[in-house]
Amino acid sequence: MELFEEVEAEAYVYPTEDIEKVKRAMLNLIPDLEFEAFDKGDYIILTGKTKSRKALQRLYELFRGQAILDTAHSFLEEGYFGEEIIIRVNKQAAYAGSVNFNEESPLGPITITIRTKDPKRLMKWLAPRTRDGVPVE
Repeated sequence: MELFEEVEAEAYVYPTEDIEKVKRAMLNLIPDLEFEAFDKGDYIILTGKTKSRKALQRLYELFRGQAILDTAHSFLEEGYFGEEIIIRVNKQAAYAGSVNFNEESPLGPITITIRTKDPKRLMKWLAPRTRDGVPVE
């Protein structure tokens, strides 16, 4: 069984921002996104979607590389509703190639939505609970 059906990333792009840099920030976390942009006048809504099996591999690696599995697990659990898991990450951190769950940014977060039939299994794989930094699930 697949871990997820689709991953979507969304961000508002303001006039002071470069849309290509926002795309790069999103791709730094989720590869293979196919983008659409919706012009809302004061800002653009940039949406990227993918069904690529490798879509979550980068987040998997970053959570472990940054040693933030417990934090990631908490945010995944908080954002879990039915068959969707929604997390928000800092846009500037994503552009620099890291994950930061602090969304307090004047430019707004990147919102990542993971659609899955088995959210518990996905959370265990992506960000298992840890004890002394070692996954226990």
